[in-house]
Amino acid sequence: HPAHAGPLWFNHPFDKKILQNAMDQEIRFAYQAGIDFFIYHGPARNLVANAWELKNNLDAQMKSKIPEAKKMKFIWALYGHKSMNYSRSKVSLMMDETIEYIKLPNWQTVMNGRPLLVIMWPDNFKAQLESNVGKEHMNGSDFLKYVRKRVTDAGLKNPYIVGMAVPARSHLRAEDWKTEGYDAFSDYAGGYGGMTAKRDQAPTYAQATSKLKKTWKQQFTGQALPSIPPCTSMQYPWPRAIDHKTNKPTTKWYHYQWPKKGDLTNRVEAALDFVAAHPQDCEAQAVIMYSWNEHSEGGGLCPTMGDPPNYIPNTQWLEEVAKALAEWKPKP
Repeated sequence: HPAHAGPLWFNHPFDKKILQNAMDQEIRFAYQAGIDFFIYHGPARNLVANAWELKNNLDAQMKSKIPEAKKMKFIWALYGHKSMNYSRSKVSLMMDETIEYIKLPNWQTVMNGRPLLVIMWPDNFKAQLESNVGKEHMNGSDFLKYVRKRVTDAGLKNPYIVGMAVPARSHLRAEDWKTEGYDAFSDYAGGYGGMTAKRDQAPTYAQATSKLKKTWKQQFTGQALPSIPPCTSMQYPWPRAIDHKTNKPTTKWYHYQWPKKGDLTNRVEAALDFVAAHPQDCEAQAVIMYSWNEHSEGGGLCPTMGDPPNYIPNTQWLEEVAKALAEWKPKP
């Protein structure tokens, strides 16, 4: 770790062995805590050679030799970033690569074996594909039909396709996404109770959880599509608190406070209660939690290195999630 590397750097210069060892331990942590699956994202490697380094951890799970790696479920979200310039040919290449992963036995399924398939930035996919002419043109419905056909042609069940806006507010698109052929919607992230404030003067974690409960009720029930409710782990991104006009640290940033003991367990239990209480709105009976390792955004369940000199991993938040998953029972 060179002196000039900065506080967010890890594994510099890049070493695949360090990545593999770290990811093996992360898989153990997550699996032992009762987390069912990881959602990876990033462009297909046959479209972007290095996938912008966003698939390094997925590669590590695929190469892992530990027994938990084959048991830990995963999915790869189709990546509709604005810079991708998708065409019909590029979608075909993306699906060529995606299908090889969906065929694996530890791809996450829902609703009696339907492969779970998340599409990030659905409206970007649609806009980029509709901007093409001739054979490269696709509209939103064509795109969904093509993706669905590629999965079923591979001998798999009809995929459960979830539209996911980034960072949030997918419910505003539910009506249109239903017309295009999506099965459900979810949100990638979102503060759900955060605000721009001086450090630790924003709402408490418990207050943000109360806001999140109201958001679930308002935005994830009674919509044109079913939903997979998001359950934001934390929202404390002070490493990113930069005034982009001056490129200097700012005194205010969008956040809410770190959870106090028991707060995170309460939030996870509330998410499970909500899903159980709304079987029609939440037909997949799943919860997506942002995030495992967005450390710089303050959204990380993944244990961190701990303090010197012993660097005993700090597992406090993961332990709270594990407690909720182990002890939660549906209400009668």
